[in-house]
Amino acid sequence: MRLIRALPLLALASLVACGEPPRDNAANDVADGPVVEEIGPVRNALDEDLPRAEAPPEGLAASDTFDRLGRIRIGAKLADLCSEGVAVAWHDDPMEGSTCTYATFQGLPDVSVMLDGERIVRIDVSGPQHATLGGVKVGMAESEAIRRLGRVDVRPHPYTGPQGHYLLIHEEGAPRGLILETDGKTVQTYRFGQWEQVQWIEGCA
Repeated sequence: MRLIRALPLLALASLVACGEPPRDNAANDVADGPVVEEIGPVRNALDEDLPRAEAPPEGLAASDTFDRLGRIRIGAKLADLCSEGVAVAWHDDPMEGSTCTYATFQGLPDVSVMLDGERIVRIDVSGPQHATLGGVKVGMAESEAIRRLGRVDVRPHPYTGPQGHYLLIHEEGAPRGLILETDGKTVQTYRFGQWEQVQWIEGCA
């Protein structure tokens, strides 16, 4: 899995809003970062929240729900977000023969995005600041998350099962979906976006 390396504070301070972010050539995996309070003016990147219905309504289409976290949108280019004031903090290089990369944003240490070429295809969340469907967020009890999500497919986590679980929300044929990871007690992380990439266990690896 890709490890998203924390940038030194001085390096972050030196970034300009739409400048080229630092790049890392190492083929690392995404790991959950610490929960850090959001800072700086980039907070308005999340001024539009995901739907927070108590439970998915009948006939919910994943494509109607799992397409954005505020102004961070599935299908957008980093340049698009930069022009809207969402500053990129870090963007790695693809492994040989791959078009998959990861990027992070200034002031959002618990959010990362997977890109295929230039476009965002998946959003990963590791902190409790950002709720998804039904108001479910990182740190919530697994039982409460299941209750709020309603129709959810509970499966053993590929690494920590049978104690840990994957909570899947995806309608057959829908282009996008959501996977929440739990340790059997609480929600640890979640990711959503294009269903093919959302299912990738090892990130870009």
